[in-house]
Amino acid sequence: MSMVRKGRARAGFTLLEMVVALSVFIIIISGVFAIAKGTMELSADMTEAQERSMIRQNFVEYLRESFRRLPGDAEINLEVTPSRGGYVSAISVFNGGDAFSPGPAISPDASVELYTEEMPGGALRVGLRLYDADETSQRRSNLGLAPRRRKPGPNDVVLPLIEKVTKFEWQFYNAQTQKWENNWKQGGRPMFAELQFALDDAQVSRSVFWIPPIMKRNPMSQPGGQPAVGPDGQPLPPGAANPGGVVPPPTPGGNGIAR
Repeated sequence: MSMVRKGRARAGFTLLEMVVALSVFIIIISGVFAIAKGTMELSADMTEAQERSMIRQNFVEYLRESFRRLPGDAEINLEVTPSRGGYVSAISVFNGGDAFSPGPAISPDASVELYTEEMPGGALRVGLRLYDADETSQRRSNLGLAPRRRKPGPNDVVLPLIEKVTKFEWQFYNAQTQKWENNWKQGGRPMFAELQFALDDAQVSRSVFWIPPIMKRNPMSQPGGQPAVGPDGQPLPPGAANPGGVVPPPTPGGNGIAR
């Protein structure tokens, strides 16, 4: 009889054994969840890093293409205003055609500004601001005007491009002095533009952009300021593109300027 009771007692689990088993199970489940969480966080970090890389790449390519499309007689100015821990900059383009334009070519009476403004919390926002003829005329006569300090006018168009920027600093290279300058309000045009740019990951990237030199438009050139060329692709001599000196009628929209 005692042997039967002893066998029945051994057939069950003691409370200590159940507690130990439950503890081991919890440890295993916690490890599985920790691994899964770490994998998800790593995947999210990689996705954010890829998104930041795409933002940088696309934005730098947009700037490079915009500088390349600057017309020969366009004017460009760089204005810098000190701010907390650095400065904010604004590049103004007059008679820039479709350079820096979010759509068709801008009227020669209007202008566009690539601005930087400080947001609450210290982050920066980069965007485009388009000015009408009246505001452009005022800005031409007074380049010291800081338009980003005032509220946008009723005819201004403001297009935010990038937010959560921690650094956005421009410099222009003066070929005469062979120095980089933070302000550019001269009549000439710089040879290069340098941008130091960082998003909220604080990873600073440096990009240098070539700026085409100033070229006065030739009345014998084709619409848009490009010289007339022959079948071989070489520029034609003066008068060859327009025998007899007869001025052809303007082609609608052929001057590359939006009406």
